[in-house]
Amino acid sequence: MIATDFFVNINCYDVFNNDSTVKEDVSNRISGCNYDVTKFVVNDDVLVSGFREGRIIVFDTVSKEKKFEYSFDECGDTQAVAVYNDTVVAGYQDGSVKVLNTKKYDSSGVVTINNCSNSASIPNRVWSVATAPDGSTFTVGNAGLETNRTPVEVYDLESCRLLHNLGSGHKRGAGVLDIKYETSHIMLTCGYDTSLRLWDLRTLSCEKEWTEPFDTELSSIQSDGNNVMLTGTFQYGMTRLWDKRLNDPVQMYYCGQKRSPVYCLDTDFQRLFVALDWGIHMLDFTVYNSHNKHVIR
Repeated sequence: MIATDFFVNINCYDVFNNDSTVKEDVSNRISGCNYDVTKFVVNDDVLVSGFREGRIIVFDTVSKEKKFEYSFDECGDTQAVAVYNDTVVAGYQDGSVKVLNTKKYDSSGVVTINNCSNSASIPNRVWSVATAPDGSTFTVGNAGLETNRTPVEVYDLESCRLLHNLGSGHKRGAGVLDIKYETSHIMLTCGYDTSLRLWDLRTLSCEKEWTEPFDTELSSIQSDGNNVMLTGTFQYGMTRLWDKRLNDPVQMYYCGQKRSPVYCLDTDFQRLFVALDWGIHMLDFTVYNSHNKHVIR
C-alpha cells in the first residue's frame, strides 16, 4: 500500500498477513517532493504524481529517482492523473487535459485538450481521468458546469480525438469525481449527483444506475470486475458495498467517528484501505472481531 504524508513524502506500507499489522517500509519511501501531492498512480515500476501548481513528476519505484518532471503552472493545480505504458494523462483546475508522451521529453510530447469553452466564467475543472486497460481510450470526468458538454467524455488515447459524450440531461454541477474501467468497454463513474453508474462504450449508454441512500456525494469507486463494487462517500468516513445484481447496497462501513470524507479507497477484497483527513484506515475482513480496524497515520 502507498500513501502520502504531511511532509510531502510518498510512503509505502507492508501489510503482514499473519497478524494483519501494518508497517511503513522506509526503504521504499519516495522523498524530494517540494509541492503538495494531489493525486498519484502506480503502474509497474513507475509512480506518477500530480502536485499543486500544475506539476507532474514521474518516479522510478525501484531507484526512487525522478525520471521526468513537468510544470504547467498556468493550468492551476493538477487534479487527476492516469498512466498507460509511456503515456500520462493529467487533468487540471482550469479544465484542460495534458496527454504526455514520456519518451519525448519536450513540447512535441505534450498534447493539450481544452475541456472548457473560452466563454465560461468558472473553469470546468477536471476532477478525474482514467485510461482503458488496453490503452485504446481515456475518459475525462469534469465538473459538469457547461450545459453543452457532458461530465463524462471519452477520447482516443493515441490521437487525443474526442470520441463520445456520455449521458444527457445532467444537472449543472454534477461533476464526476472518479472513473473506473472494468474492461475496455465497461466503465463505472460516480460523483456529486450521488449516483454510481455503469456505462457500456459499445452502446454508449448507462446500463444501470445506483443511488446513494443517504443522498451524499460519492468520491471514489473500486470494483472486482464482476459483481462487487465499493464506493466512498463525503460523510462520516462511510463506504458502501454494492452488488450489481441488486438495486440497494449490501453493507456499509464506518471507518471513524469524525466527520471526514473518504478521499479515496483501495482494496484487495480481503482488506479495505480508506483515506480520511487524519489518516488511512484499514478494515481487515479476514478477522471477525473488534480488532479488524487499524489506523495508519
